[in-house]
Amino acid sequence: MTTERWNDEMVDDLASTVEQTTRNVDMLVGAVNALLERDSRRDEEMRRRDEDFQQYKIENDQRFNILLEEVRFLIRKLGENQ
Repeated sequence: MTTERWNDEMVDDLASTVEQTTRNVDMLVGAVNALLERDSRRDEEMRRRDEDFQQYKIENDQRFNILLEEVRFLIRKLGENQ
């Protein structure tokens, strides 16, 4: 069995590869973090829109019920007058 010894050039190549890999990983981590932040903002916006819609729906239902009661009242009044 032969054992290969690391020479200075091999060590430098390995260090360069590790350094480049570290930069690439840092870049990917930054990109993933940016995507997560974007998705988080999008989720928050969707949650806000959903809350706004639910509030709109509640208010709309209340207005409808008021109008319905007014129509019923008018129908009873018409029935009494005939």
